[in-house]
This record gives sequence, C-alpha cells and structure tokens, in this order.
Amino acid sequence: MNVGRLAQAVVARAGTQGQRLEQGPRRESAKPEQARKSSPGGAPAGKSAPGGDAGAARGARRQEGMEVRGDAAGASQGGFEGVADKHGVADKQKAPWKPQTDPARFASQGQAPLARETPAPATPELSREQAAVDKDAPGAERRAVMGRAQLRAAVVDRLVRGLTDLQVRLSDFLKSPARRQGVVSLSLVLSESSVTHELWQEPMSTPEGRMRLIQMLGLPLETDDGSVARVLVDEVRQAFKDFHASVAGRKCRQEYAELMRRFEEANVLPVVAGHDTGPMVAELTRLGVRLERDFTLSLLVDPHTIAVGFLPDEGSATQVMVTGLNAQQLGALIAQMRRLNNRLSNRQVRILLHRLTFDVVKECRRSLGQAEVRHAQELALQHLRLQAYEYCLP
Repeated sequence: MNVGRLAQAVVARAGTQGQRLEQGPRRESAKPEQARKSSPGGAPAGKSAPGGDAGAARGARRQEGMEVRGDAAGASQGGFEGVADKHGVADKQKAPWKPQTDPARFASQGQAPLARETPAPATPELSREQAAVDKDAPGAERRAVMGRAQLRAAVVDRLVRGLTDLQVRLSDFLKSPARRQGVVSLSLVLSESSVTHELWQEPMSTPEGRMRLIQMLGLPLETDDGSVARVLVDEVRQAFKDFHASVAGRKCRQEYAELMRRFEEANVLPVVAGHDTGPMVAELTRLGVRLERDFTLSLLVDPHTIAVGFLPDEGSATQVMVTGLNAQQLGALIAQMRRLNNRLSNRQVRILLHRLTFDVVKECRRSLGQAEVRHAQELALQHLRLQAYEYCLP
C-alpha cells in the first residue's frame, strides 16, 4: 500500500511540472510517444527514478535545457534571439558573437525566456556584413601589397639582367680588335625614368593594360593617370633602393666596377649616357608629377667613365660629365683625339675634356660646341709635342 501511494504522489508532481511547461511563453509540442505513455493512474508521467521529488525535478529541468540549447544555437546563427540556462552559458561564451539578452540574468531572476514572436534584431546580420567588409578590406590591402612587391621584384630582376648582359658584351669587346680605338660608346640607360617608361608605355596604351596596372598597384579603377603615375614613380624608386640593398644588386655593382677598372688598365675609355632623354619626363611633367633630380640618372655612370650630362654644371673632376654632344658624338671625338695622340691615357682625356667645359672668363661650366671640339683636337696634338719634347730631353 505504501508503495502504491508513493507512486501516485510522484505521478501527480510530474503532471504538475508538465502543466507549468505548457503554460510558459515558449511552448514545445509533446512527442506522440510521450503523450500516449501514461501511468496506471491515467496522468502523464515524466521519466523519473524511484528517488522521488528530486528525480522528477531533474527530469523537468533536463527537458527545459534541451529546448533552450536549440534556441541558443539558432540565435548564434542569426535566426532567432534565444536565452540559455547554466548548461548553455559555457557554449555561448565560446561563440564569437554574443546575443543581446543575458541568459544568466533570466536564470537568476526566475523569469521566462523571451517569446518566439519577438522580432529578431538586425545586429547579428549587420555584424556579419561588417565582418565581411573587414575581411575583404585586409584582403584587398594584402593583394595590393603583394602586387607592388611583385612589381618591385620585377624591376630589381630587370636591373640585374640588364647589368649582367651589359657586362658580358663589354667583356667581349675587350677581347675584340675594336678595343684598339681606345673608346666604346654605350647608349644603354638604366635609370628610374627609363624603367618607369617601360612599365608605363605599353599598359597605358590600352584600357585592359591600364586596368591591370591599376590593379597591380592596388588603386581604385577610377584613379586618374596623374595619381597612377605618381604611385608608379614611387614604387620604381623603392625598387632601385631594394636593388642597391639586395645581394644580387651589390654583386652586380661590384662586378661592373671591377670591369670598369679592367677598361682603365686596357686604356679603353667607356662613354655612357648619363641621363635618360626619353619621353617619360615630359609625360610626367604634363601629368603634374614632381620628380627628383636623379630620376633620369643612369646606373652606368662610374668614375672610370666619361658621361654625357644633362646640365653643364653637372659632374666634377673625379666624375667627368660633359654636355653639348651625345654619347656617339663624344665617342667619335675621343677616338679622333687618340688617333692624333695614341699616348693619351683615359685619365688625361677626362682632364682635357673637363677643362674644356670650363669658361675662364665667365667662371662657369659650358657645353661643348664646334669651337671646343676643335680645341680638344689641338690639345691632343700639343700634348703629343710636349711628350716628345720631354722624351728628347737628356
């Protein structure tokens, strides 16, 4: 008899807990199997252990916890706003986004969760869109950085290959009979302006090429030509700095300097174009891009060479630069001077031409003209007479 009364009491308490759950704002439809299953007294029975009231309460809380965890998962996906009990709080703390409601506050105050009819706020959707924008922004910036890095690497490779190819040709020239002329003229120019022109001319000739260049620089498609040119000039300048700082760049520069010393020992004077005279400077000036003075200066200028300058006041006694003639004309003048006096050394030719470019009356540098060209040939003959006179002295 006592066992039968205890069972009826447990069934009655379980039925009371089931009614409370049905009256709550968040109702959950009972399963057909649980609805058909009933106790001998006819009341619906929850799954409980013979422990009495504690077992029935634990069974009710377990059912409630399953319902709330499902809503919390939906809220974390942005579907509905839900609350969690003490079992769902740990899961919610691991989630990257926290819902507006505080489940701990509802659990501590004994309040019911929000009704399912409550409209979901737009905060989760906006957060995901903002996260997408933030994720795209670093990606675009990363692509721009990579594009510019690839551009600078290509420029460094271009300089290395250009210097290496030039050294091979100059080494072959030293082995050829042409070295007996005592001069070699180089029209090749490796400067920031020449490299910029290579990168600018072909892409800007077509809309597709312009788009590829803008994308490589990481600029908006509506960027004007002046801004694109300004960024390109800055990237090429940085690439030249990277070339001088890189291992391959330093090696090429050292090999080129060693080759120039070999030309000095062989008494062959290299004549190089000191500046790029191509159309890039005029194009950048038209676009309003400010340029540095060494923007057109060639990497091939060396103290053992004689270079064609851009302005008369360029150069010095150690780095001779003359104006008024191009590289081929200056090379022809030096070849004529050495035909008149084959005993002239490279150093003596550089000193003679440097003195010719100085105007004693005006005390300033000047360009080489027809008068200076004839004077240079006369100085070569006078120097030969002086050498012959010194040789005849006892």
